[in-house]
Amino acid sequence: KNMEASNPQSSDYPVTHDTTVTLKCKDTFTSSGGSETVTCTDGTFSNPSFTCSASCSITSDWAPKNMEASNPQSSDYPVTHGTTVTLKCKDTFTSSGGIETVTCTDGTFSNPSFTCLYWWPFTKANKVEIS
Repeated sequence: KNMEASNPQSSDYPVTHDTTVTLKCKDTFTSSGGSETVTCTDGTFSNPSFTCSASCSITSDWAPKNMEASNPQSSDYPVTHGTTVTLKCKDTFTSSGGIETVTCTDGTFSNPSFTCLYWWPFTKANKVEIS
């Protein structure tokens, strides 16, 4: 369901015995490994030797509320399978350490291994008297 024929076109069907058909991944899917052709033998197509993996979407709830993508930029979306995205803490938050990247794997981002903690800058304007 994530592949479609790119050659022959749909007007060329039915496909006859020993015909080779070229497949491609549908939009928002990425091809990996193997040949993108299948052959019709006695009415049955051979199994493709490549896979199509889903891209990841960047939505308002894709990352914890206190994080945002710093690389790639918003113009690089959707993020293709296998791509690593660098995260950063939003303003007024600071990283607690850990790896600040997530990877898109077949439509799902890995979980970040760091957290962003609220940072209250200690300045003269927000000085707290402790007695």
